[in-house]
Amino acid sequence: MLSDSDIDSLNNHLGSVSQENQKHHENLQDLLRQFKSLLEDYSSLKSDYEEVKEGRDKYKRQARGQDRNPFVLVLVDGDGYLFKEHFLKAGAEGGIDAARELSDSVKELMHSTMGMQADQCRIMVRVYANTLGLSKALARAGLCGHEARSLAPFISAFNRAQDLFDFVDAAEKKEGSDFKIREIFRLFADFNQCRHIYFAGCHDTGFGSLLTPYRGRSDRITLIKAAGFHREFEDLGLPIKELPSVFMSNSLATTKPTTIVNTNKVVAVTNGARPICKHFQKGICKFGNTCNKQHVMPGQQLSAKLADESPKQLWSTPSIVGRSQEFLFSHLPLMSLKSEEFIAINKDGERLDTYCPHPSPDAMDEYHRRAKEHKVCNSYHLSRECGDMGCQYDHSDVSDTIIEVLRYILLQHPCPRGGACRSIKCYMGHLCQKPNCKAVKSWQCRFNQRAHSLDIQVSQWVTPVEQPDGEQSSISGDSFEGTTSPSTINFA
Repeated sequence: MLSDSDIDSLNNHLGSVSQENQKHHENLQDLLRQFKSLLEDYSSLKSDYEEVKEGRDKYKRQARGQDRNPFVLVLVDGDGYLFKEHFLKAGAEGGIDAARELSDSVKELMHSTMGMQADQCRIMVRVYANTLGLSKALARAGLCGHEARSLAPFISAFNRAQDLFDFVDAAEKKEGSDFKIREIFRLFADFNQCRHIYFAGCHDTGFGSLLTPYRGRSDRITLIKAAGFHREFEDLGLPIKELPSVFMSNSLATTKPTTIVNTNKVVAVTNGARPICKHFQKGICKFGNTCNKQHVMPGQQLSAKLADESPKQLWSTPSIVGRSQEFLFSHLPLMSLKSEEFIAINKDGERLDTYCPHPSPDAMDEYHRRAKEHKVCNSYHLSRECGDMGCQYDHSDVSDTIIEVLRYILLQHPCPRGGACRSIKCYMGHLCQKPNCKAVKSWQCRFNQRAHSLDIQVSQWVTPVEQPDGEQSSISGDSFEGTTSPSTINFA
């Protein structure tokens, strides 16, 4: 039989074994928990790895896809960059020849810009222009016919000549071409398959903000120089190239009869005894500056006495009473992004308005119908702001046609500040744009004599200067002739 000491020893030993067994069990459970945690972490890492691997493989597939079909983009503002005269005069054949010449010229640029990579790239051309307005301007210069959209055969042939060449009509909306060009540029500027952009729109300083983020990126963008190139684009640090065989290097030629005022009598300067062109006086001469006959406006007289005058006097800027619509169109600035930010002045510092022809009968009818429903607020629709919190006139959306009619109507009312006005919010007239207006009697025209004879050649564009509130100009719609739109507009 076991003694008490043996029993105590066995009890102690059993307790020790039990404790060791419990500790071993706890260690085993802890090890199992750690192993389970490791398995969970491994599964998570494996899932992340597979996602990363899938993304990397997808990127490689995309990169291989982008390596296929590389191209360069030639982006052209067709309203400012005009194709050479012989292309335009040739119509459909000229469109084909212009496309081929542009393709050949761009290929030469590509080799100088991109090296061996040029052989792998196709050429995509996008030309955006107001086809109707451009056709009219070219018709006046004798470069195409006088029918509406006379440039259509040239454009159609240009589009057919090359697979990726498109001459797009940007419609007649103001700055339509600019909007298209900006969006296309943003789309392709960082697109990998587009290896280079040749930008032909440096006649318009409004594109400066578009190109500024790419300053110095000669590997991506090359500027094309043509007529009207602005020097400020040189500060972008981008290469500048020319395509002299494709685009005109000078602005569109317009006929400017040179006249002087002598004892209140308008006299035309002539070169020799050439006959007078009757077609020019009707506005339908198709030869432009190449016409063999003299381009003299109706009512102008020829004088041989002018041969004794000094050259400086003979070639002074025209000062004409009774200006034709063609003369006004050729000399006054057109609506543009610049005209919305700056004010055009002549060499005498007098303000010039943008060209605004008389609206069509349909446009006037549309305006009158809208005015009968609810008279529109001139200030809001022309400047997009109205300072009258209690304005009773309509601020809802109206068509561009109605806005153009509003602009025309306001220009028929002389600004009290005249040529000294520098307010960008002034929509009143600073010169008379009525074709052939003689202004013999005050009741015949609201504008004074100076507004009919001032020099309308743009000398420079100046920064607007707004007038204090006490010097604001206002006009009530009740004074309009032939319309009723009595909202009052403050221009300062």
